[in-house]
Amino acid sequence: MADCPDTRGVALARSWIVNGCEEHMMGTEKNESMDAPIPAPPAGASPAVAGNGGVAFTPMSAAGRKRVKLIGILVGVLVVLVIAGVVAIKVANSSRTPEAQVRQYLDLLAAGNASAATAMVDPGVANDERVFLTDSVMSSAQSLLVVEDISVGEGDNDGKKSESDTRTVTATMQVNGERFVHEFTVAKTKPTMGVLDNWQVKDALVSQVSVDARGYNQFTVGDVTADAHRKEQGSNDATFIFYPGVYTFTPVAASEYADSNPETVSILGDTWSGDGTSVSLTATYNTKLTAAALDAGKEVVDSCASIPGNQNSVCPFAIQSDAVTAVSGAMPKAIGPVSADQPTFFRASVTFTATYSNKYYMEGTRDVEAKVEVIAQLDDNDVLVLDKDGKPDFTVDFTR
Repeated sequence: MADCPDTRGVALARSWIVNGCEEHMMGTEKNESMDAPIPAPPAGASPAVAGNGGVAFTPMSAAGRKRVKLIGILVGVLVVLVIAGVVAIKVANSSRTPEAQVRQYLDLLAAGNASAATAMVDPGVANDERVFLTDSVMSSAQSLLVVEDISVGEGDNDGKKSESDTRTVTATMQVNGERFVHEFTVAKTKPTMGVLDNWQVKDALVSQVSVDARGYNQFTVGDVTADAHRKEQGSNDATFIFYPGVYTFTPVAASEYADSNPETVSILGDTWSGDGTSVSLTATYNTKLTAAALDAGKEVVDSCASIPGNQNSVCPFAIQSDAVTAVSGAMPKAIGPVSADQPTFFRASVTFTATYSNKYYMEGTRDVEAKVEVIAQLDDNDVLVLDKDGKPDFTVDFTR
């Protein structure tokens, strides 16, 4: 800034100072104002030149304000959607739990939906052992599964649930009032879309049933028929698996001479941990077999009570001689099994009257007491053997 010169008069000095210095100062302020940096306009504002030569900013236009508002709304909506998605995933996963999977599986069994239950949890056995895992068989059951309680196993002692990929779910159930407990192993599988939890029940709730059939070749449960095999020492029974329930096993009678004796069995979800369930099917025989045995015995007795039929090796030894000149005898009117344990073994007493010459025996007529035994033949499964005419195959013999 230049120094003001000395004046020769007070008035002149004042005038010069006022006018000159004021002009100098105004010029300097103008230069400083023009040399100052111009601030950048705010976003959306249009710069304008002020009347004094500076830069001014106009207000944001209506279109600009609308764009800013729209962007804000979109960001807000996006945030809401993200939060809603997180909440929805949490809600969805709250129902996709190990215990929920077990509940779904047991509900299928309680409803008798065997096909869906098998599709959900495969029992892992051969097809011929799972023939009774059908909807129709379960619909024939007198009672099915009732679920009482389901709980998931806890983790460490601190009470927190385990974060492992395998859980143990305990279910308390009953069949026909008989309560039992089963522990399911449930494993975590690949999540759906990477966020939705999936769990798989690993062990099917089935029970192994062994069938010991005597006198039958087949049996049915519901509308399904299977081969039955008699239990023999050193061999395994015919085994099948069933879902929990109360089922009736009905033997298929091999002939008109045998009766079908159904057995109703309560099957729990014992799986393979115990001895399972055993079903014994033992044939009983009706009066038709008794009548056939009586006819078979009569035929042989009548033959032995004739000449030369008496010489047949099956006849009592005392009348097997050509010294017998006359013989008579008759089959009793009734015959019965030896015992309940031997329903195909019949016995009756017979009296033959024989007349002897003096060729080998003491001459004269006397009675010969004998017991006729009529035995129906059975195969390896204790099933009645029939001849080509469909009649029982008997052996007839005499004892004293």
